[in-house]
Amino acid sequence: MRRKYICGNWKMNKTSSEARNFAKKINEFDFKNVDVLLAPSFISLESFKNNISEKIEVAAQNISQFDDGAYTGEVSTSMLKDIGVKNVIIGHSERREKFFESNEIVNAKVKRALVDDFHVILCLGESLEVKAQNKEFDFVKDELLKSLDGIENIENITIAYEPIWAIGTGKTCSSEDAENMCREIRGIINKNYGEVSEKIRILYGGSVKPSNAREILSEDNIDGVLVGGASLDVDSFVEIIKAGESL
Repeated sequence: MRRKYICGNWKMNKTSSEARNFAKKINEFDFKNVDVLLAPSFISLESFKNNISEKIEVAAQNISQFDDGAYTGEVSTSMLKDIGVKNVIIGHSERREKFFESNEIVNAKVKRALVDDFHVILCLGESLEVKAQNKEFDFVKDELLKSLDGIENIENITIAYEPIWAIGTGKTCSSEDAENMCREIRGIINKNYGEVSEKIRILYGGSVKPSNAREILSEDNIDGVLVGGASLDVDSFVEIIKAGESL
């Protein structure tokens, strides 16, 4: 059985001092039978990692596909490794939509991360327009295969299915629909990568909160959640972790 994976993406929220205060509070809780990860902003990463319990993994929200050079404003894997961070979220819909990251750019970033032995959380998900046309399965399949193009070993990748229309909107994909998509993703991985599909963890993200976390996490092919807004509050995030522990 795959361990549940409870991940929080803070996006552009929390100062370094706020991140340290969060760390102090969440360190008081003892988590068992689940894996927990948090992704603060770049500016908070080092101080947050230095103050958080070793039981909680820390991730960057993005990386550059380049290792060094004249790329103003970018952050490389080598910079992250130097402060002890070896997890990264790649391909979040906000990066794809607001910063125009194509599947090709996402693919280059995944390759860069894997070369440097990072664990990658690869995000996929369709827009409301795509869903309205009943093309969500084809869209996600295309996004997945193009993001993994040329990558032979995917054991160090976690897939996060986040329907764009459910992110930060208060709308949640039904647990049944989320399970259907996550099962489809696992099937695509099985067809292209074989038995590793049973080891790969697939997360759901999109307005996950304490009130719906257990129902979502109860599905066979949903191995965890990628939480946005509800991860900003310690008590709320802990309740979601507890939902994972209860299964």
